[in-house]
Parts: sequence; C-alpha cells; structure tokens
Amino acid sequence: MKRTVLAAAIASAVVLAQSPAAFADGGDFKLDFIAAAPFTYDHTTGGGAFDDRTIGKANDVVESLEGGDFACGDWVTHFVQISVIPGAAQQTARVTFKWTADSTGQSGAAYDQMHNPKINTGVIAGAEGEGPGGTDGGNVEVAPAASIVGFTQDLNQTLHSKGAEHSATVDVAGLNGGDKVILRFELDIACNGQDPTGNLQATLATAEVIEGGKGKIGSGAQTVPLKRVGDIKPPPCDPKTETCPK
Repeated sequence: MKRTVLAAAIASAVVLAQSPAAFADGGDFKLDFIAAAPFTYDHTTGGGAFDDRTIGKANDVVESLEGGDFACGDWVTHFVQISVIPGAAQQTARVTFKWTADSTGQSGAAYDQMHNPKINTGVIAGAEGEGPGGTDGGNVEVAPAASIVGFTQDLNQTLHSKGAEHSATVDVAGLNGGDKVILRFELDIACNGQDPTGNLQATLATAEVIEGGKGKIGSGAQTVPLKRVGDIKPPPCDPKTETCPK
C-alpha cells in the first residue's frame, strides 16, 4: 500500500515538472528594447523591421538616435523583441514605458504621445523585411499569434515643462513558449519653437506577467536616447501660406 502511494506521488511530481504551467512566470521572458534604423522607414507613419537586429542607420536597428536624422512632427519607431523560453505556458505580459516630455537640457523638443502599439506583422514597407514574404524576420511565433489586448497612456504632465514625463502600458497576450515577438510603437516629436539642448529618452521601465502565470519580468530599465536634440530639423514650410516655422 505504501509503495503504491509513493509511486503515485512520484508520478504526479513528474507530470507537474513536465507540465507547461510549471514554467509560467516572469522568468520565462527576455526583452530587448531598441529603435528602428532611421533610414528604413517613413517618419510620417513609422515603420521598419527588427529582423536579425543588425545595427546601423540603414540596416535594422540602432541603440541610440541622432537629432539630425529627424524633424519636428516626425514619428520615431521603437521595438521590443519579446522572447519566451521553449516549453513555457501561454501568458499575457504587461510592459510599461516612460519617455521624456521635455528635452533634458533647454526646453524646445519633447516626445509627446505613443502611437499604434502593435505586433510588427505584415509586409514591411521600404525596409525589405527578412521574414517570409517580406515580413519582419524578428517574429518567430507559435500559434495562436500574439496580440495587443490593452493600451493606456498617461499624458497628464505638461509638455515642454522641466522634468515632464509621459508613460504608457501595453498588454501583449498569446505569448507562447518558443515565441519571439516584435512589439512596435511610435513616439512623436513635438517642438515649441525654442532652441532645445540635451537629449530625449524612451525607456522600457518595467514588465510583468498578468495572466497565465505571475511575476516580474527581469528586463531592467532599458533606455534608447535621441541625442543632440538641437539638430532636430524644423517642420517644413507651408506652401499655401509661404510661412516657415521656427
């Protein structure tokens, strides 16, 4: 009788150890936050592809940005590659971002809002995606596909005020064991006509599992700077009024 009970207990322990649910926690994930290569997409809409993470302004991605590559009103694309260890249960992750709503030196430039958080699927316009059919080769997904199921942002702090910061949370569901998923979003550059100095910064602040498991995702605070904001170009002249912004 005792041997039967012991054998059953051992068998149950083996099943639990092999069950995907045993892997469901924040330790299942690795996050890589980076910006799209600025010469690979239309800055009025955002775009680009993470692909195999080749660094370079005309390649895939960059770890920092330069003001001279952008103009006031441009959309600046950022990526997070979310990698899930093989064998993990399907989970939903919440990722929180923060960004500077004023330049770090003299005021004049800011990141205002987050736009269009999405999984970077579909044919990549202009960037020649390295995945099947011109898609983003950084996506390696196990069905069912991941999707954005929640998005909120806090824009309460006054734009172009010293130390101002905006933030957003993005919930990504359908993250399966073995997935590599590219989360993409854009931040727009807002200028107020002054001469800014310093940097703008976008930061992946925190991440956690909110469904299918629990626990913080050990991403660390990852920051992508946009340097030398004084080099950001003014918006183009209005051909109808023949006026040019400062």
